[in-house]
Amino acid sequence: MKIGERPEGGAAGGDDLPVPADSSPAPATVAQGGPQARDPGALAGAGEAGPAERGARPGGQSPAAASPAPPTSRSVGFTLSSLGYAVAARFRATLAPLELEPREFALMRAVAAAEGRSQQAVGGLLQIPASRMVAFVDALEARGLLERRHNPLDRRTRELHLTGRGRSLLERALALANDFERELLADLSPREREQLLELLQRIGLRLGLLPGVHAAHQDGDGAGAECAPQGAQRGRESGDGG
Repeated sequence: MKIGERPEGGAAGGDDLPVPADSSPAPATVAQGGPQARDPGALAGAGEAGPAERGARPGGQSPAAASPAPPTSRSVGFTLSSLGYAVAARFRATLAPLELEPREFALMRAVAAAEGRSQQAVGGLLQIPASRMVAFVDALEARGLLERRHNPLDRRTRELHLTGRGRSLLERALALANDFERELLADLSPREREQLLELLQRIGLRLGLLPGVHAAHQDGDGAGAECAPQGAQRGRESGDGG
């Protein structure tokens, strides 16, 4: 069959493709020529869109290209800010059934990573100001999730421990956090996840942020999302007082 001829039963490239306006066979001299002789139907069958598929746009411009994305779509800072807002909101909603705030989850997880550390040491690890740390611990202690104990070697030091109820609630929260992160990174391979984390932490260091420490704590807010399911990052402890 020569180029330009259609097989019986439909256009070249499949029956679902549009038939060119001029359905007469191309002259033999044109059919045997160079690339200009290719049948529009054959081009469409090969994945090369003809004028009909491209739409009636000047210069062959597609309808999607006619509505460009906002300039902010290529801004790393804007994208990080938007993602941070969305992740924080969704993680807060994830913990809501447990009546647990992200900052409380972060504090309980840090205590569980090494129970018996002083209140001041845990606050230093998470970069939480001392005055706010007292309020956070008070709230968890009032709910029976956390307790302060005197250090037997130094009665002035208050150690932090999870209660049985607090440990049970933290296990449920960690399960939800793991599910949340798996869903969040479902389209990334394990290697891509590590690469993404490394790049984000490098940006964080440029901003003076420590790995594993939420920026909201350093700003005195402490209300941001904290959703990595792994154990709290070990950090340098400062002071023994509680």
